[in-house]
Amino acid sequence: MNYKRTILRFIKTLVIATLLVAAAAFLIFVYAPATYYTPAFPFLIVFFLLVTLIIFHFMVKAIEKRPARFLYIFMLTTLLKLLAYMTAMVTYALLNREDARAFIITFFILYVIFTSIEVIALLRVNSEFMQKDDTLNN
Repeated sequence: MNYKRTILRFIKTLVIATLLVAAAAFLIFVYAPATYYTPAFPFLIVFFLLVTLIIFHFMVKAIEKRPARFLYIFMLTTLLKLLAYMTAMVTYALLNREDARAFIITFFILYVIFTSIEVIALLRVNSEFMQKDDTLNN
């Protein structure tokens, strides 16, 4: 597994997905009532982009160092990320009650999109690493 190629491929996928989400959000902003759009969206999209990239980086490094513990590390990371996200979401909702509904819905949609991209990419990396490891052992 080539780390640099893996990260560059993931960044490309992540940027394309982010641009598609931003385009969809722009359409919602233009055509939907204001109650469906949170002013925090630009910050949320940057937040999810950066957090997803950072977590992917650390997970790839974990796969390289200890492939047998990948599932344990993945589950722990997912749990911690979910708890941190829930804390951020609830805090924002309590501080900005008038924007809470749009924020929570937007946050959840972005969470599903970016987590899906991350999991699919990590499964691909883990599969490639395991195939390479099997080839070396035979």
